[in-house]
Amino acid sequence: MILVVDEIDMLFKNQGGSAKELFSTLNEWCEDKELPFSMIGISNSVNDINATTIRELSNTPHELVFPTYNEEDLLAILEKRIGKKIVDTKALQLIAKRVAASTGDARKALEITSNAVDKALDACTEKWLEEVEADSYPLVKMPQMMRAIREGMPTRHEEIIRGLPQAAKVILCIAVSLGKVWGPTAAVSIATLKKYAFQATQHAMLDDASLGQITNLVEMLLDSSLLTADHDGCFNFNANDHSSRLHIGVQLVDVEIALEKNLLEVSSFYRSLVDYVKRECPRPEYQ
Repeated sequence: MILVVDEIDMLFKNQGGSAKELFSTLNEWCEDKELPFSMIGISNSVNDINATTIRELSNTPHELVFPTYNEEDLLAILEKRIGKKIVDTKALQLIAKRVAASTGDARKALEITSNAVDKALDACTEKWLEEVEADSYPLVKMPQMMRAIREGMPTRHEEIIRGLPQAAKVILCIAVSLGKVWGPTAAVSIATLKKYAFQATQHAMLDDASLGQITNLVEMLLDSSLLTADHDGCFNFNANDHSSRLHIGVQLVDVEIALEKNLLEVSSFYRSLVDYVKRECPRPEYQ
């Protein structure tokens, strides 16, 4: 007889002390050579306290650790489950990237994608759904996916901002402030972002920074989910093209709140950057 226990770590999370007694009994059966009994335990946790307890109680268990799904794996799973028509490709790439950087849990990626689909459907009228044609797809675009991600994967923006290097904090302040001043269609090139950051710091920072270094800072902020590169496909930011524009008018409200609490309320320097943008950076005519 082979007993397979999925998510065996949940046994200890939910049952407390009685779980140890039950597991010890099962383990004794496994070690009894007169009993045709074996047990396979499956767990998503390999380094937490419950995993340690399992190892201690089972003496020397045989372990086989599988790596978590990476971004390419998750994208392939999502595309196989829902196809390439319902959800915008960039939205699928975004959720695959976020989940891969967090837990690699395919169920979480599918759950958030399902939530994004629900949000898109809620925004559609019954008449539109009845008359929808092929050119109306994809149904789910970046706005719905971003909202679903924010609900399903709350990010600790404050902790991330505190850990940023000062130059990255400056770029974040300038970018978010420009987005608020210029409105939802605001977009800025790396060169323009560097110019405003340089001027706002009164030439005290980023004077010697190359466009490549500024790009690296922007990519750091994008990877940390503090900046959003694209919203609806109108802008295609390319880190290798310094003239391409970053869509900064679509930043998340919770990032603005975290920025206010972590930098603007505690530092006159960062507050001065925001004041400079409001005072000296009027909305360009082409925006």
